[in-house]
Amino acid sequence: MALIHPLNMVQEDLTFLLREIVKHGDFALLFFKTGSPDVLGRIKSRAGYVQTLREKIELSCARLVERRKLGTSYYNRVLAVRGFANALADLGGGLIECVEAATLASAFRHPAADKCIKFIKHLKRSILLTQFGFKEEVRRTSIKVARRADKLAHLFTDIQTQTLAQKDTLSDSELNAAFLCNAHLKRLIKLLANAADALIKVDLGHVATLQNYQHLKRASNSLNHALRDLKVKRLALTRSGSAIASLSRENEAGQRVLAVYKEGQKSKIEEEVQGVENWRKFNPRLAPDVLMQTDGQDDTSALLIEHIPGKTFESLLREGKEKPLQQALAALFKVLSGAWQSTLSKEPAKAQFMRQLQKRINDCMAVHPDFFQDQHNLCGLVKPSFLELVSMVEQRESRWATTFSVLIHGDFNVDNLMFDGVEKRIYFIDLHRSSYFDYAQDLSVLMVSIYRMQILEPKQRELMMDCAKQIYLFGRRFAKRQQDQTYELRMAAGLARSFASSTRFVLDKTLSIRMHLRARYLLEKLAYLPAEKEANFKLPLKELYGE
Repeated sequence: MALIHPLNMVQEDLTFLLREIVKHGDFALLFFKTGSPDVLGRIKSRAGYVQTLREKIELSCARLVERRKLGTSYYNRVLAVRGFANALADLGGGLIECVEAATLASAFRHPAADKCIKFIKHLKRSILLTQFGFKEEVRRTSIKVARRADKLAHLFTDIQTQTLAQKDTLSDSELNAAFLCNAHLKRLIKLLANAADALIKVDLGHVATLQNYQHLKRASNSLNHALRDLKVKRLALTRSGSAIASLSRENEAGQRVLAVYKEGQKSKIEEEVQGVENWRKFNPRLAPDVLMQTDGQDDTSALLIEHIPGKTFESLLREGKEKPLQQALAALFKVLSGAWQSTLSKEPAKAQFMRQLQKRINDCMAVHPDFFQDQHNLCGLVKPSFLELVSMVEQRESRWATTFSVLIHGDFNVDNLMFDGVEKRIYFIDLHRSSYFDYAQDLSVLMVSIYRMQILEPKQRELMMDCAKQIYLFGRRFAKRQQDQTYELRMAAGLARSFASSTRFVLDKTLSIRMHLRARYLLEKLAYLPAEKEANFKLPLKELYGE
């Protein structure tokens, strides 16, 4: 049975909300025509009704998604409708604030009142235009409204210029009122753009914005399809803010993913392309092919990437099935052995794990300030602070550098490894940090990304810890073949770095304390290790990954 479009389910309340915001515009228009402070009371008296309509739409949207699967196209559309309603309500609040600011000075008429009147008229027409988005013209309407917002920005410049030109004729209170009013007029432009942005999400999903619409359109054209015929579905929520989505098309067998769309800061996208090229030189099937790259007018860029079949290593760990995990690890070790051997360079690598940690330590302290006391006193025994330990280990790290470099992933987390269980193949994704570096960087990051997964079921947790141990042992075998004498020391420093820096992503005290204490334990081991015993140092794996 076909699902009813969520816009239709809340259309009545949205229509009333739209009309109420237009009435707010009428009152703002009246104020700029008359300068009467009495208008403020009249416009503020309407705020309660706007809030009532906002809450009614919120409740309706909550009911619509109550039994719907998270992340589906329908679910995301409902959220977009709610966002559109909130954007409209915010416009009403912005109009009230605009009038309120201008009434700070009694019997005051704005020095650019004529242009303010023109501004509000244009704003009203733009708000009214959104009602066409209730029907089938959602995307076209949102683009038109966005263009109106750009025109309002030019009109605002005229208002500000005229205000500045007449500043000498105004008292301090009048000048203050005029500039505050102008600030709220400028904010109305942003609020209108937000409404347009919310409206396009109703049509294309949460990944779509007016800024990346042209990127998405070019991406669909490169696949020889119109954007209206494709479904855009978010694949991941990233800390970097990059948008990652699948572009799919429905056929007789269901939804078929055609490609993956990735959009973000231009420099990062360029680094991603370079990383893909570096890995594909070694093995063309190891990284997804870049199908298209496009630059926007701002500092953004977008990629269209080959869709990779399979599951992330994170998904396999969460499922907790030993056989596919062992198959994935075997495929991973085979790929890494070949890649490291083929890309090995005689250029020495200095990982400088402690310097990496120092760059992240402030973020860790912001989340867990109690982990970073000046000193630790345990039964009268005074221990150095965490930062002192980091400094002590940093002084020793320079003599642990490797005599060679290999091509590494650079962000070797469990969600950046894909395993195709049918072909038993490993793929690397998110390669923007790829470079020639110390292989201990990738291994230590991967081991800690496994540890910090918030899975508590004992058997599943034990399987995860075993996977991490196998990764370490694989690295040790490679080190032995390359006669790498400082592998154990660098892995200890790398794990300490990743255990400590990962606490900034974890609020759960139990897990974050365990990671922090492991980092401290490793730092103490390294800080007090006599130089003559460094060659015989062994990573205390049982203590770190025995739970």
